[in-house]
Formats: sequence, structure tokens, C-alpha cells
Amino acid sequence: MGKRPSYENLEEIVRQLEKESQERKRVEAALRKSEAAVEDQVRNLEEVNMALKVLLKRKEEDKAELEEKVLSNVKGLILPYVDALRNTRLDPKQQNYLGIIESHLNSIVSPFSAKLSSRYWGLTPREIQVAALIKEGKTSKEIAELSNVSTRAIEFHRDNIRAKLGLKNKKANLRSSLLSLP
Repeated sequence: MGKRPSYENLEEIVRQLEKESQERKRVEAALRKSEAAVEDQVRNLEEVNMALKVLLKRKEEDKAELEEKVLSNVKGLILPYVDALRNTRLDPKQQNYLGIIESHLNSIVSPFSAKLSSRYWGLTPREIQVAALIKEGKTSKEIAELSNVSTRAIEFHRDNIRAKLGLKNKKANLRSSLLSLP
């Protein structure tokens, strides 16, 4: 049989186990404290993340609102005067300048118009342009002249717009339908 541990050895082992137990308790307490700190940080990050999401959504809403206002103001406050000016007696050079002004105004607002229109109805850029002119009260012939295409091409786009807006084979007026859209 083996030698029995002495009383002194047992006391040493007990002290060692008590020391390890105290160390383990200290480490566990430190770990709980660290876990609590991590949980606090996670909560704080979740709150910050939520606040950032709210701010980002508000920024996107503000941007969309600004785009709609710019589009509305150009179409409602500037283009009617361009149209009125077009109906006066302008010499060819003045008509050319007016065409350039109108073209540049349309290029300024077309990204807004395209984004808004395509987001809702899936219109192509040309269909958006034709729809905008229809909304302004232009006839197919006038749109064809402004776009340097045939009247038949404009009729083709009008048919596509009617189809995409669900107006195909209905007696609804295309201009009225376009004016009622956002």
C-alpha cells in the first residue's frame, strides 16, 4: 500500500484549494462585471443604431420631398412662362435660345422626374419625358416637334404609357390620369 499523506500535506492541499477557489471567485466576479459592461455597450450601440436609422430615414424623406418640390416648382412656376414665351413672336434665334433653356430645365428636373415616375410605374426615360409633356397639355404633334421624332413614335409611347398605367382599352383621359398621379 502507498504512503498516506500527512496532516501537513493535507493542510497545504486545502490552502491551495481555498486559494484557487478564491481566485476562481475573483475571476468570475470580474467576468460578470465585464459581461455587464458588454451588455451595456450592446444596449448603447443598439440605441445609437436605432437613432441612426431614424435619421437616415428622415434624410431620405427630406431628399425626396426636396426633389418633388424642385420638380413641382420648375414645372409649375417656370415652364408655364417658357410656354407663354414660346407662343409670342420670336425670331428663329430667340426660339433657339428658348429651346435650349427648356431643354436645360428639363435636364435639371428629369432625374427627379425619372426617379419619381419610374419608381411608381416603370416608365422608360422617353416615356417619362412624353408623359411630362402630356401633363403640360402638349399634343402628340407638339411633343413630336419638340422631341424631333414622328407623331407615330409619340403615339407609340402614349400607348405604352396607357398600358403601364392600366388605362389600355379604357375611356380614361391620359392627361387627366397623369395629372392625378403624384
